[in-house]
Amino acid sequence: MTVSFHKFGDFFPGTGHLKDIGAGPGKYYALNVPLNDGMDDESFRGLFQPIIQKVMEIYQPDAVVLQCGADSLSGDRLGCFNLSVKGHADCLRFLRSFNVPLMVLGGGGYTIRNVARCWCYETAVAVGVEPDNKLPYNEYYEYFGPDYTLHIEPSNMENQNSPKDLERMR
Repeated sequence: MTVSFHKFGDFFPGTGHLKDIGAGPGKYYALNVPLNDGMDDESFRGLFQPIIQKVMEIYQPDAVVLQCGADSLSGDRLGCFNLSVKGHADCLRFLRSFNVPLMVLGGGGYTIRNVARCWCYETAVAVGVEPDNKLPYNEYYEYFGPDYTLHIEPSNMENQNSPKDLERMR
């Protein structure tokens, strides 16, 4: 079973539509959740949790592989979503609640300092630790200015995912 929450549009590879559900023996083993620009923490959580809850109930997987694409973070150079690091990690936190073996992978993300923040925080969440928001001084410290903190603030980007869009996908 694969579940993909992603930006949808007219670009390569042209797949990932809500109606793309797999083919042949894989039919009904693909679930796509195509999203518009500006997806924020609250809207993402409101989609992710009920969808994943239902997938876990129906498919009862023995293990889960979670690929954490950091290009969904606010301020990503190529991404177009508006998630905070904590909002992004809520997905991992929710999946941990099912107590099934979980493999967590990185992926995506084109503002490197925020990718590092995200994966640092998600590694901590994966092992049940809440790290300090203040970053310790290190040889890369200057990359994390001007605030030198682990967490980033979402921007004022408009969420183009209407309540009607979100309800249709739930």
